[in-house]
Amino acid sequence: MLKFILVACLLVQIAVAAPLDQAEAEEKAELERIQNESAQYSYGSNIEDNINDGAIQREETRDGTKVKGMYSYRDGYVMRTVYYEADENGYRVVKEDTQEIGDGPQFDENGEATVEGSLIPKYSIRLDKSDNEKHYKDSRTN
Repeated sequence: MLKFILVACLLVQIAVAAPLDQAEAEEKAELERIQNESAQYSYGSNIEDNINDGAIQREETRDGTKVKGMYSYRDGYVMRTVYYEADENGYRVVKEDTQEIGDGPQFDENGEATVEGSLIPKYSIRLDKSDNEKHYKDSRTN
């Protein structure tokens, strides 16, 4: 009999809690919809690695639920650039360019690698031939 009462109490508790959970979930979904519709950002980053003969670039802009952007890389074999959009219709590539550029990356021990982005200051590094532990030294360029 005690088991029956415990099970009955548990079922009543679940039945009472379910509408609250549903209302809470709907409220959370509505808040997320509002945040998505008003979201805005724009950023970019660029890495030019003239030590290892590579490059990576990315740009993206969001206005509400619409995102547009591009990314590009160079690896010594190809230069590839992809333009994309994402919105209520999902993510899709709208243009893609691929160009063969060589037989592989060409290492340059005297080269410099530079990093810059919308959220970080520009900086560069070079190989540090004087320190076998460190390998690279910061050669800040602002």
